[in-house]
Amino acid sequence: MAKKRLQSPSSINTYKQCPRKYYYNYILKLPTKLTIHLVRGKITHSVLENFFDIDITNITLNNYKEGLPKRIQQLFLKEWTMNQAEIRKFTITIDQERFYFSETLLMLMNWVNNFIKKIESFQNLSFPDIFKKLTPLREKQYISYDLYVHGFIDAIEHHENEVHIIDYKTNTYLEISDEQRLQLAIYALLYRETHGRIPDKVGIFFLRSKLKHIAVSQELLNEAEREIKLIHEKTQTINIDDYPLKPGPLCKFCDFYSICFEQKTIKDYGSVQTIEPMQKLQE
Repeated sequence: MAKKRLQSPSSINTYKQCPRKYYYNYILKLPTKLTIHLVRGKITHSVLENFFDIDITNITLNNYKEGLPKRIQQLFLKEWTMNQAEIRKFTITIDQERFYFSETLLMLMNWVNNFIKKIESFQNLSFPDIFKKLTPLREKQYISYDLYVHGFIDAIEHHENEVHIIDYKTNTYLEISDEQRLQLAIYALLYRETHGRIPDKVGIFFLRSKLKHIAVSQELLNEAEREIKLIHEKTQTINIDDYPLKPGPLCKFCDFYSICFEQKTIKDYGSVQTIEPMQKLQE
């Protein structure tokens, strides 16, 4: 029997999608492929994290509607340039790169326009005070050693007496999926474990569209606890036969399709790691 593994929303959702994929990804830790969508997601999250560290010395209530979009464009251009070598591994032509550049910038502009609307709702405060009030906690890692689960929360916002947990998504599907609902439920549970209070709302900011919330209920927290308990029960072994293949429409997009359906061997994937996630965190 293996040691209890530190789980995450991603690992739990991977197991629910396909136990065999979980085995290859989280037990053997076979390498996975980088994609343009992962690179774009990294860029976007970095821009939104660093946005609240910008120099606002010259931004006022008279010019913030022009100043903030300009700042986010500057941050985006910097991040895009830093990651351009990776981006060009996935874009065959300049037109393809321009497409992803424009599409990503539009998402960020949509986000900053929503942020500007929040500023407009304040009265009798200076711009620096408003900006400070609207600055969330960002990229915060939570770990529960009781539940043996962890996660990184993109943004934690405080609205008067309410706490809202937000995750950013660049995907095209604009409704909260079952997988995302579970992710948010686990975040809410982790927040309660750490702070002793339940967040009021959790939500996904679909950067192509808008923010969508779920009110946090005891039922939502119970759902997260059940799924965490279940995956710990199911993943105490390192025997591949205990992780059955679950064929489905997403198989052809999986990094491990060749092993499951084309007789490619595990050795073909390169080195196999078996370091436990908790051990890696403690090193």
